[in-house]
Amino acid sequence: MPFNIRVSGRAAENGYLPYRRLALVCEGGGQRGIFTAGVLDAFLEQDYFPFQLMIGSSAGAQNLTAYVAAQRGYARTLITRFSTSKEFFSPVRFIRGGHLLDLDWLMEIARSELPLELKRAEQRLEGRQLLMCASRVDTLQAEYLPPRQRGWMPAIKASSAIPMFYRGGVELDGRRYWDGGVADAVPVRAAYEQGADLIVVIRTVPYTHREKPMRGEGRLPESGRLGEMAQVMIRHKKGYCDAEAFIDAPPPQVCVVELAPRVPLASNVLGSSQDALENDYRMGLACGRHFVDRMAHRLQRVAA
Repeated sequence: MPFNIRVSGRAAENGYLPYRRLALVCEGGGQRGIFTAGVLDAFLEQDYFPFQLMIGSSAGAQNLTAYVAAQRGYARTLITRFSTSKEFFSPVRFIRGGHLLDLDWLMEIARSELPLELKRAEQRLEGRQLLMCASRVDTLQAEYLPPRQRGWMPAIKASSAIPMFYRGGVELDGRRYWDGGVADAVPVRAAYEQGADLIVVIRTVPYTHREKPMRGEGRLPESGRLGEMAQVMIRHKKGYCDAEAFIDAPPPQVCVVELAPRVPLASNVLGSSQDALENDYRMGLACGRHFVDRMAHRLQRVAA
């Protein structure tokens, strides 16, 4: 199989994985989120929606929105049709001082040509919680935005504003935010802190991937634009290393189920070919179907 599903942490009981609060965490990764789109479309295909808590960063937040709205194929279209458009990704515009990634255009074109079923999303979220991770520009700390309270499109946009690529970040309620991947690209610890004791996490890198800690931090600039970007890199590295350490060795009484590719995806963060995106979507679809068919029954809710 081109994908891998592994369980870490608390041991199974008679083959089952009991939980009191079940979470779904979706990593970002730009166009590599097409793998996640495939997994979640497989979940929707089987009407598999048991999660009480869902948290995503960047592309993960976008994917979760489509999942909560029960719009199978939405994220696939958003990535393959719109994120590959020259209107969205333009190095020439960036050189001239504009955005490399025009999130404003993406939000507007999605609203007009690919509208979200937000009323249905609100209904499906009754008794559940959805959070979108964004990183504060001033502190580089993660915040987990509830879209029903902060606004769906503003929260998605704040979670997806990659530093430098979307100039200035996104202002929301008087604060400026960058992409959630700066502070917490894989918000598994946040799910635990929200009370989850069984966490299903969908990755966009191989299951063998281990981020290497930043070296030579003391030699990096501390001020100016270069210093700002250096701090962003340091924060991202630390957050990513922490997330992978959590997945490998969760706290006692916590179980993590990781769905991930076996090898690097053919897709890139940006600039992916249609063939690469289609192949990675189908891999995610196969992974999601395998999980629902072979493993989902092992996740058993118990009384709190």
